[in-house]
Amino acid sequence: MKVIDNPELSRLMLDHLTGLYNLKKQRDEVHLSTLIYCLTRSFLDMKQDVEPTDMEVMLFALGIGLQNEFTPANTTLPVIRKDGVVFSPDFVIKVGEGQYCEMKTTRMSTARDFPESWIEYIKGGCFMQGIKEYDLSVLYMMGNYKPPFPQLNSFRLEFDEAELEANWKYLMCRKEVFDEALKNNRPPRPKEHCSDWECKNCRFKAQCDAMLMIPEGIEIGGQK
Repeated sequence: MKVIDNPELSRLMLDHLTGLYNLKKQRDEVHLSTLIYCLTRSFLDMKQDVEPTDMEVMLFALGIGLQNEFTPANTTLPVIRKDGVVFSPDFVIKVGEGQYCEMKTTRMSTARDFPESWIEYIKGGCFMQGIKEYDLSVLYMMGNYKPPFPQLNSFRLEFDEAELEANWKYLMCRKEVFDEALKNNRPPRPKEHCSDWECKNCRFKAQCDAMLMIPEGIEIGGQK
């Protein structure tokens, strides 16, 4: 048997996924996730038409594809707007007044705590909807690595009013930074409004590195 690399087939599949999930579409509104993750990337995502990296395509497709398969029938996908922010739960199950649900797919171990970004997002969604409870289902693709078998765990998260208000105040501070960037048509300075892990595999990494070479205080040119 002779095995030959076939990158053309991989390219065909990746291009298919990019089109299937509309990964080139630029946002024209401020979504809740816009404020949770890197503000520089959120700005560039909105302003520039840049091809997603292959890693971004595969991670997004894996997450949304599995989410679609795991989502129960007869669910709804509402869109909520508050204070200039758009939010849509992954799905809502109509049980009583309705259960608001988030689905996550991860390679981290079941032994690890939830990432802070997940909790900030869910607390933001709760505040926008005026609720204090939210369901979270996590597909741990590697389980606890002993051995690495998939494991699905679901949780009910309960918050008090104070922590929801504090989280929303934090998000509104980030929105002020983002709104100012949009107003001036200049991205927020790289690495000042993100976590370190977000830079890995980011399609804008080279651009951010170039912007960081400009001394702080010197105006960065506007984006088309």
